[in-house]
Formats: sequence, C-alpha cells, structure tokens
Amino acid sequence: MEQALAADDARVQKRAEQSIHVMQLAGRTYDEQRGRCDWELVARDMGMSLIGCLRLFDPSVSTVPVRSLPNITDWLAEDISTLKSAVSEKFGVVTADEWRLIGVYMNIEQPDCFMAHNICTFSRMTPDMYKAITRHKNDGLKWKDIFELYPIPNSVHVLRDAYHRFKKRDDSKPKTLPMKWSDADTRLLKELVQTYDKPGNRHELLTRAQAAFPNRSQKSILDKSRQIISKPQVITNDAMDRVNKLVDAYGKDWARIGQEIDVSPRRAQRIWTLHQERQKVTLTWTENELDILRKCIHDGVGMAEASRRIGTKTQFGCYFKEQSLKRAMANNTLQKSKTPWNADDVARVLHLVSTYKRGEIDWTAIGKDIGRTVSSCKTKHGELQRNRINSMDNHSQAVSHEVQKQYEQQQSVDWAKIAQQLNLSERECLEANQFNDGKIRWIYHPDEFSWDMANRMTTFIKDNYPKPLPVNYTAVSNYMWIGMSDCVKMASLLRGEMNYENKA
Repeated sequence: MEQALAADDARVQKRAEQSIHVMQLAGRTYDEQRGRCDWELVARDMGMSLIGCLRLFDPSVSTVPVRSLPNITDWLAEDISTLKSAVSEKFGVVTADEWRLIGVYMNIEQPDCFMAHNICTFSRMTPDMYKAITRHKNDGLKWKDIFELYPIPNSVHVLRDAYHRFKKRDDSKPKTLPMKWSDADTRLLKELVQTYDKPGNRHELLTRAQAAFPNRSQKSILDKSRQIISKPQVITNDAMDRVNKLVDAYGKDWARIGQEIDVSPRRAQRIWTLHQERQKVTLTWTENELDILRKCIHDGVGMAEASRRIGTKTQFGCYFKEQSLKRAMANNTLQKSKTPWNADDVARVLHLVSTYKRGEIDWTAIGKDIGRTVSSCKTKHGELQRNRINSMDNHSQAVSHEVQKQYEQQQSVDWAKIAQQLNLSERECLEANQFNDGKIRWIYHPDEFSWDMANRMTTFIKDNYPKPLPVNYTAVSNYMWIGMSDCVKMASLLRGEMNYENKA
C-alpha cells in the first residue's frame, strides 16, 4: 500500500513539474506579432507529443494573453489557414475536450475558434462579413484580392456566389402585409358571426361576409371569424349581475338579452346559467356533503350526477374532491398532510429514515406510520437535510478558522473550547471543520499496530453514530487527527470488511 501511494505521489509531482516546464517554454516561444506560441518547438524540446503538451498547459495561470475574436472579420488570413490545418492534420475528429486544446494551440477563445471553423466548413456568409466585403468592393478591390483577406470558402468562386446569394436575400422586397381589420369592420363581422354562425355549416356566414367585405379574401374572412369564435371571453361578475337583471325584466328572452349586452343568445343563456350555479355553490365541504360524495364514489355514480345530488357543488368541484378522497384512502391518511408539521412528527420522520440504509428507504411505510402522504414525508425530510447542510456550511468557516489558530499555536485542538466559543456541540464542530494540515497517516502493520488508537476510534463511532446512523468520517478524521482515507480503511479492517495481507 505504501509503495502504491508513493508511486501516485511521484506521478502527480512529475506531472506538475512538466506542466510548469511547458508553460515556461510556451511563454518563451510566444510571438506577439502572430499572437500565439510555437507549440511545435515546445513539443520538440519536451520530447512529448503536441497534444500532450497542450493538455499540460493551464491558461488560468499563464502569462500569455489570450486573444478574443468574436467576429469572423477580426480573423487574419494566416489564423484561418492555421486553424484549418490544425483541425484537419493535428486533431482529425474533434471532440469537445479537443476544442479546448485547439483554443490553447491558437491562443484564441474556444467559442471563437468553433465559430470560425463552422464558417470555414460550411461557407456561410455572415452580416458583418457581407458588410466588410461590400466596403472592399466599393474601395475598388477585386475578388481575388478579397479572397486573400477572407479565404474562408474553398475558392474565390464560392466566396463570390455566397456574397451574391446573401445580397439577393438582403435586397429582396418585404412581403406585402395583409390588410388590417379596422374596429368597425371587426364589429360588423362579429355581428354576422353571432347571427349566422352555425357549428358545422358556415356557408351562409361566409356568403354574407364576402358580400359585406368584397375587397377581402375568403381566407382572411375565415381566419378572422375563427379568431372571433375561439377568442376566450371572461365572464365577469358585472356581466352576470347585468344578465340577471335583464332576465328579471324580460324573462328568458335570450335574443333580446344578447342584443342588450352585445353577445349571442346562446352566450347570454350561458352567463345566466353560470350565475345561478354560483349563487348556490359553497366552498367548504360539510360532513353530510362528504357522505353523499363517498356514497356516489362507492356506487360508481358520475360526478355530474353527484353534483346534482349534493346541490351546492359544481361538477368540477366534486371531481377534485373525489380525487382527494381516493388519494387519502389509498395512503390511509386523514388529510393530515395539509396540517403543519409539529416537533413530534419531525423527530419521528428523522428516526424512521435513520433505520433504513441509504437508497433502501420505504417511504410508503414511513408515510403510513406518521399518517402523511409519501410526497409530504419526502419533501419534509429533504428540507431538513438542506437546512442541516446549510447550517454546517455557515459554521464551517468559523470552526476551521478556530481550529487552524489553535493548531498553529499549540499543535493540538481543544474541541470543547471551540464548541464553547462558537456555541455549538463538539460533534457539530468535528463535522464542520475543513482544516486538515498536520494530520498523520495510519497504516496497519502487525508489529506496530496500536489497539489504544483503534479502541479510541471505535468508541467514538459507537457513541456518536450508533447503528443504523451513517458514520461521518470527516468527524472521525478530525477527532483522531488522522487522514480520512486511513480512518475509513482502518474502520473497515476492524469491522472485518477488509483482510490485511502481509506481502512483505
């Protein structure tokens, strides 16, 4: 195990030294005029492949300034040519990670390289490129000279054709807009729709509308008619009150009432019916109404008939209440999920969850035990976990600062003193600390093994994380002041989950 760890440390150290050497060589070979490094020379001096050197380069700590060329007209012909050859010869099939390496090779932002390569590949003309070429043409440049400035397509002929296609599209006349409907024409068509519209047969409506609007096409009339018919019209309380007064005055003469309020007779009747329904509908459910609904559910009666039997609830209200009752009966709950969580329920859900292994929690059983829905228990437990994590994150910086100060002064940590200073428990401080400097290694060897340390760690785990609670090895590592990975391995060894093999 010691040999493997030493090999890993040596490999990481060697890679870090290579990265520093690559960045130093890249800085020495940087050409300000070209704006990029000579990566071929860097790879030759390092004795590595070009891509290997690019992977070792870290732009975040390098002193080489990265270029930004968001517009294709900002690119020089040499940069475009270098980008083409780099993609085709050095990288071949380009993956997402290799685009990052191409950006390092070109010393240009990765999105800018991707944009320029796409334009090179598909020979697309962009608006800013079109304006630049137009400016060069007005200055008297020939196509051959312009192609040397922008060698993006495969040939000068492709560049010229792309320019003319873009120009044709740019100079094309806008489509003629359809004649707008005025307010007067809309009102007239609305009257025709209310009078002559018949579902499934709009021939008479179309005939009369074409006679009223001879300058409009049949499609325009049909589109506007559909818009009027399908336009949602909100029924306000004022409209219902007005219709109710007109019914008191004229009786159920829906044609006259519709003419008074500027709606169709059918809609006037619908407004009055809705008003009557709202007059008798109540929001709260009584026990007598719930009993009637339960009997309807048991007998298989539809919600329209249930609404008629209850008399004070709409069909939709009965439907939603039916779904609520079915969910409550399926989960064996009495609508407790709508009541606030108390301290007993919170403690109960935390205890029940702790009895399961991670990934094997039976939320249905927990919900039945507490008397709440599965969704409510999951949501509450997730909220408690997030609050705990956020609380630990808030304490982490203060705890780590105190631990670092104590350790640097006396090479040890007094957890009781830190807990008292920060008004936290010792366990909370142990779980929150992120300062790890000076922690020792703990590698098992039969001749040097200390049962005192093993018993100390085992006692701490049993006292603070009794089964089935998961062990927080951050706290164990801080308590023992030993690296976390060594604590995990030693705990597994003591539990018999790992077998030590003396290969010496």
